Amino acid sequence: MAGTAVHDDDEPFLEVRKLTLQYKTARYLITATRDISFAVRESDRLILLGPSGCGKSTILKAIGGFLKPAGGSITLNGGQIKKPGADRAIVFQEFDQLLPWKTALENIVFAIRQTRKLGRDEAVEEATALLKKVNLGKFGDTYPHALSGGMKQRVAIARCLALKSKIILMDEPFASLDALTRQKMQEELLELWAETKFTLVFVTHSIDEAITLGTRIIVLSPHPGRIVDEFELDWTRREANSHLEFAGLKERITRILFRDMDYVI
Repeated sequence: MAGTAVHDDDEPFLEVRKLTLQYKTARYLITATRDISFAVRESDRLILLGPSGCGKSTILKAIGGFLKPAGGSITLNGGQIKKPGADRAIVFQEFDQLLPWKTALENIVFAIRQTRKLGRDEAVEEATALLKKVNLGKFGDTYPHALSGGMKQRVAIARCLALKSKIILMDEPFASLDALTRQKMQEELLELWAETKFTLVFVTHSIDEAITLGTRIIVLSPHPGRIVDEFELDWTRREANSHLEFAGLKERITRILFRDMDYVI
């Protein structure tokens, strides 16, 4: 089940090579990651798992084009990532990423019109269908302030799907939700993936969430982040809930994380 290399016969879709990321504070230059290398196949659900401060969100920002590498490179479909682009859609943890003066439907329509050459009627039709797909068909006229946290994240995910991006990046999007809503959102994300097979890079510090959502898991060490192990998964969520391997893999990953940490995540 575990492995550290991409299959030889699979061409990398997203490739990160010897990635070193740094950022400045008022007094110091902080190295967030050092010599990180991994590849993502098309339709992978790749999970970056690790404790706070290991650089997983910083890696996501670099893939998104918001942070220039101090060393190494990131390529998507063979082209080097140098800036943000519509080929990469991002869902953050914060619920405030929606435009507060636009309804749920209009938030999606706005994204479609900004990035794709569709007329308004076509954009509205597509946005309406996507809201139904994320179980918000009755809330198209609702403004963000009247939506729950989980509903806002559904709109954000629908907006990402509307962009038809090559890859969706998610930075702990369910971390602030209550346990039941978080589980529901995980199930809905897997159902959406089963329909469209989008490529996903998902950041979390939850081992359960990583095993539930991932086809592959990359485990990162504490600061500065480096890859300490990688696992390939071959089950679905419903199988995992009753699968003895779920518990065994969770215990194995926990031991790996504890090996490099002096606190519990």
